[in-house]
Amino acid sequence: MDINLEGADRVGYVDGSVTATTQRYTVVLDDGALVQLDDLLVVRNALPGGRGEIAHYGIVVESNGVIEGASFASDTQRIAGTRTMPGQSIVTVTVQALRTFPELWLAPLPGATVYLARDEDRRRALFQDRMDGRELVAGLDHGRNPVSLDWSFLNGERGAHMSISGISGVATKTSYALFVLYMLMEAPAGRALLGPNLTGTRAVVFNVKGEDLLHLDRPNAKFADDADAQAMWVALGVPQPHPFQSVRIMAPPSRSHGAVAAADVHSRRHTDYSVFAWTPLEFVRRGLIQFVFSDARDANQVSFIVDAVRSALVRHAVPSASTPGAVIMRPTPLRSRDFDAAAAQLAGAVPQTVQADDTEIRDFADLVDFLTDRIENEVPGWVARTTGNTNEAFLRRLLAMQRRLGQLVRCDATSLALDRNVNVVDLHALHDDAQRFVVGAVLDQIWQEKQGGGREPLRFVVLDELNKYAPRQGTSPIKEILVDIAARGRSLGVVLIGCQQNASGVEAAVTDNASIKVVGRLDAGHADEYRFLPGELRQRATRFLPGTMVLDQPVVPAPIPIVFPFPPYATNVAEDATGAGVDGDPLGDIEV
Repeated sequence: MDINLEGADRVGYVDGSVTATTQRYTVVLDDGALVQLDDLLVVRNALPGGRGEIAHYGIVVESNGVIEGASFASDTQRIAGTRTMPGQSIVTVTVQALRTFPELWLAPLPGATVYLARDEDRRRALFQDRMDGRELVAGLDHGRNPVSLDWSFLNGERGAHMSISGISGVATKTSYALFVLYMLMEAPAGRALLGPNLTGTRAVVFNVKGEDLLHLDRPNAKFADDADAQAMWVALGVPQPHPFQSVRIMAPPSRSHGAVAAADVHSRRHTDYSVFAWTPLEFVRRGLIQFVFSDARDANQVSFIVDAVRSALVRHAVPSASTPGAVIMRPTPLRSRDFDAAAAQLAGAVPQTVQADDTEIRDFADLVDFLTDRIENEVPGWVARTTGNTNEAFLRRLLAMQRRLGQLVRCDATSLALDRNVNVVDLHALHDDAQRFVVGAVLDQIWQEKQGGGREPLRFVVLDELNKYAPRQGTSPIKEILVDIAARGRSLGVVLIGCQQNASGVEAAVTDNASIKVVGRLDAGHADEYRFLPGELRQRATRFLPGTMVLDQPVVPAPIPIVFPFPPYATNVAEDATGAGVDGDPLGDIEV
């Protein structure tokens, strides 16, 4: 039931029986006053000596009730029931201070009148007057009023990155990340923030759970009947919500179709998505073998061999004239040991024909055979100063990778084309090691493309299960890239939106550099790790329903609980209102 609070501005007085500080104070509510958790309040006091007025803004963090005059439990019945004993019911709320205006370090005066913060008072309480009109709506409060985040703390001007934490399946982490992208790329206000850079802005979303995120360009079948969600979108400034308009879906090739580039996608027609992989030439030129060994558990002497092989491959390689995309390995090195210089030379090399002692590599299996020969025979320049056991460990790992990600390196490969506002990279059918390889290769591509290119247009990366790619313990090439993005991404315009069940499992250098922190439903056993949340809010977060989050940003000194609505775009197969067609022939519509 909706409750009309219009005109009910005054709610009570600052409690004079307990201490009021610059950080917290208590408000005694008037009879009939309705104040909930997360309500914004304002207290106005006259400054001494006629110096003007000061306004104290705060957010309600707890509510309490007591019967004054009751000393024993039985007194409650006598006071409230039979009225044979004097006493009075009192309701108080605890308020966490957000701001004073003007900014003076003063506590509110005991006995001062307290009001609900509305209109301009509400904007000041949430520091929206400090955002210079550059606000990205990040959700609604419980009163269905928009709550904004300061765009300059997400786009890299003053800060960047967003960290989203919460229980898997309940905290709606990925759903909230998609909501943020939608408010930026589809909502009128968000598109205005991007301005002329809108068409060049790119978001890469990695899909790891079934085929859920392969339908963002389709309408949600359940949205039309959800009047509450529609009203919430209107309150967010989106009167006509629709699916994402600029989406590219990319999937890796299936292992079961040999040389034919087909993907393990069953809920979309083959014409709806593109199949990606990497040619052997691109694999060598970009040094992608480092991401074949990207599990943090590989951080041992094997990494020395990986570095040696990565350098040797690019030094010995020339493009093949007979097989486009293939690479020829010459028996003697052609370039210097500096990887970047050698890679640049290979990029400009003229394709050549295979000669007597050359080896042509057309796929990952050829690469494995070639490296096995070089490592087993300890050919100079191809092995590091490691023991035979380490060399064998390298080869065992490499052979295992042939089964897990071999289909991703092939001459008929088409590279990822990040040419839409939202680019969904499907990983759900891949082995964990193959997922790491794809994530590492894509992050490396984005990172390299942005070097020296200026901060805008921005690149957003939505990565779930961040603890798998940047764990607190160990090291890996992917972790190094993510740490680099977290540290320097703001200046290059690469923004990480990372999701994880528990932030303590992620490398601190990644989460600490996130200016915007969002928390959904928390596991009670880990709630105490989120020290930026007040104690009351940490306890509440263990009981949050899906769709409720807490937003913490630098410009507002206290986290603000928010909600976001059910989406107009499909987030799984069952929600696709078009009845996502599937070809009867799994290879239908594919050019062979």
